[in-house]
Amino acid sequence: MKALIFLLFLLTSMSAKAQTIESEKWQFESAINISGYNSLSISLEREYTYNRFKFGPRIELISPFAELTYQVPEDSNIYRQTAQVRLRLMQIEWCVQDRVRLGIAPFWMLGPLPRYGYYKTPSSIYVHFDLDEAKTLNCEVSISTTWDELAQISIRKVF
Repeated sequence: MKALIFLLFLLTSMSAKAQTIESEKWQFESAINISGYNSLSISLEREYTYNRFKFGPRIELISPFAELTYQVPEDSNIYRQTAQVRLRLMQIEWCVQDRVRLGIAPFWMLGPLPRYGYYKTPSSIYVHFDLDEAKTLNCEVSISTTWDELAQISIRKVF
C-alpha cells in the first residue's frame, strides 16, 4: 500500500512537470476543521499553477493531539486512533476570481493512525476563499461523500 501511494504521488508530480507549469510551490498549513467532529490539522501541499487552474497533492495530519474512538460498521470492536491521515493525491481548482477558487478532489483517502480499522475513500467538491491580501489566511467549505465529513468548514493558515 505504501508503494502504491508513493507511486501515485510520484506520477502526479511527474505528470505536472510534463506540462508547461507557470508556477510551483510547497505550502505548509495549519487548520481548524468544523464538521461532524471538530479537529485541528497540519498539512503539506505541493501546488502547481497552469493558466486559471491550480492542482497538486496534499497530505494532512488531523487531530494529532487528540485520541478518538471509532467503530467500523462491519465490526463490533471499538478502536482508538491517535490521529487521522487525509491524503489527496490530486485536487484540481479553478480560479473564479483572484480570491475565490472552485475545487474537486475526485478521490482521497482518510484513515486512522495507527493503521488498524479501515480507510474511507470519498470524493469532495469545495470552495476556497482567501481571507487576506497576502493569501495566508483562507477558508475552505467542502461537501464530501462520507457521512462524518459530509459538510466541513476549514479555516487555514499558510506558513
